[in-house]
Amino acid sequence: MKYYNLLKLNHFIKNDRIKLLGLYILHVLNKRYLAVHFDPVNACNLRCKMCYFTDKDYVKKLKGVFPENELPIFAKAILKRAVKLQIGCGTEPTLYKNLEKIILLATQYKVPNISMTTNANTIEKETLFKWCEAGLNEITISLHGTKKATYEEMMGKGNFDRFMQSVSYISDAKKTFPDLQLRINYTFNEDNFDELKDFGTVFKDLSVDVLQIRPIVKMGNTAYSNFSMEQIIPKYEALHTQLKKDCKTNNTLFIAPEISQLQKQVSNSSIVYNYTYCYISPTAFWQEDFDWKNENFNTYSRRTNYGLGILKMVFASKKKINTLLNGKLKYSIS
Repeated sequence: MKYYNLLKLNHFIKNDRIKLLGLYILHVLNKRYLAVHFDPVNACNLRCKMCYFTDKDYVKKLKGVFPENELPIFAKAILKRAVKLQIGCGTEPTLYKNLEKIILLATQYKVPNISMTTNANTIEKETLFKWCEAGLNEITISLHGTKKATYEEMMGKGNFDRFMQSVSYISDAKKTFPDLQLRINYTFNEDNFDELKDFGTVFKDLSVDVLQIRPIVKMGNTAYSNFSMEQIIPKYEALHTQLKKDCKTNNTLFIAPEISQLQKQVSNSSIVYNYTYCYISPTAFWQEDFDWKNENFNTYSRRTNYGLGILKMVFASKKKINTLLNGKLKYSIS
């Protein structure tokens, strides 16, 4: 849970300049602070209605597989400064043939948090155990309904029974690998929000370490297009309180927007996001001017005065600091 302690600290510190100064200190001390999000394959086996994989025009552009022979180059370029490697961000990582190699490389570079985000419809027990042996210490599962009918309606091509089987495999793995964390991300809308009240019942026999609930966001011309919170907001606080209480009882970390945050839809917790978020895929590698095949993060930082850029923002005007805001929703952690 060390990574989540950093998130809590970021949430606790309200002063933007202190956040940026802390980040600068980590930078000059050669400490880890990058959150690397890696999509090794631009594909998905499901067609969730809230996802851009139901946007036909977008999917046409979303192609490619990260070359396996370039994985060591990717690792050398960025992982020494990574506090987290999240395998799977906007696509389904289990479709990649050699996930174990990615995990082993992250372990080799001593990345503290090695996480995988998946829809859990293709996980096999034997393969899961190999991932854990390689060093995987967190699995994040995407979920859009606690009832079979809603789940399969929202998660096109998804199989609820197969999903629950995969979750049971993870529960078994946690007994063998006690450091393995299970996180569930539930994206809610007006059609699946009420099912959150049954979350504790559906997963009562499983050890869920982290539960995050988050509202639907627009991701292109998706099959599902109801982005209204009108029916949710009047009953949000009561359900939020219930889930928070249940999570505390079950020793589960609860990540969710407060009612005021949900209404405002604006965040100031993303001030450091611009400097810490590192996205990599078959078609993108973080900054466009980062020659990752021939330099690493440290040499890039020296060449571009990356650290100096952070320091300048510490003393920048409030107006300029606010340009770092990206509109992402603010979440509370309890």
